[in-house]
Parts: sequence; structure tokens; C-alpha cells
Amino acid sequence: MLYVEAAREILLLVFLVTIVYTDLAYGKAFDWCTLPAMGIGLLLATILGGVSRGEANLVASLLGMLLAGGIFGLFFFFGGFGAGDVKIAAAIGALKGWWFALEATIYSALVGGVLALGLLVWKGQLRRGLRDTASAAVRLKRAEHTLANDSPARLTVPYGVAIGIGTMWVWFRVHVL
Repeated sequence: MLYVEAAREILLLVFLVTIVYTDLAYGKAFDWCTLPAMGIGLLLATILGGVSRGEANLVASLLGMLLAGGIFGLFFFFGGFGAGDVKIAAAIGALKGWWFALEATIYSALVGGVLALGLLVWKGQLRRGLRDTASAAVRLKRAEHTLANDSPARLTVPYGVAIGIGTMWVWFRVHVL
């Protein structure tokens, strides 16, 4: 079982490096990366803990997929994330279970916020970007319908990078520190 656990950790790390690279290089997360990670995550969880035994098990992985994918899916619905980001989050949930996926989602949001603020500062649009983002959030409509075409709040952050860094942050906190 130690080899299966090691394989799960290595797969997660390879997956994160791959999604960060593809998001930076191509601006997207490819299905050839996310979908197998989900399937292999479910398989490894079943091997490690069966359907519901122990910390790593099929139920925990399915809950992780639903929780992380659901949170990102809600933001996707309102135009905040792409479908690739939803699949990345679901794959992390499948690989590591619901608790890790929840923490990774929180840490990814922190990293994404810092990246977004940094981008607004770099573009010299911090004040207007924050105002437009707050205004769009209050209206609870899809972002493309509420923001002017020239709004700095329309700037995009490669969120696969934020997810990768946030998840690695949790991984190091759990496994190294």
C-alpha cells in the first residue's frame, strides 16, 4: 500500500506541474490531463481504502470531486472561472479527498487573489478594477454581462497557476511542515 500512496502523491505533483505549464503556455487545461487524473484518483483511493475504509477511500475521493468541482462550478456558472478550472479542482478532489480539496480551494483562492491584485497594480488599474469587480459581484450576474469592455476587472489571471500554487502550498504544509 505504501507504493500506491507514493504513486498518488507523485501523480498529484506531476498533474500540478502539467496544469501550470499548460495554463501558462496555452491558456487552458486539457482533458487529456484532467480526466485521467480524476479516474486514476478514484481508482487509487479505492485500492487504498476500499469504498469507505480509512482516510483515503472512494467515498472521500468522490466527495472531493463534488466539493471542489462544485465550488469552482458555481463560479464557472457566474463567469468567474473556465470549465478547465472546474476539472482541475475535481481532479485534485479525486486524487486527495474532500478535506485536502477544500483546503486547496481556499489556498488557491488566496493565491488567485494575490495574482489578480498584482495584475491590477501592474496595469495601474487597481482602484477601478476593485470597484468594477465589487459592482459585478453585488449584481450576481455573469461577468461578461455586467462589465464594460474596457474594465480592468475583465483582465484574466491564469487560474490553473493559482490552483497549482495553492494546492502545492497545502501539499507542503501537510507533508513537509
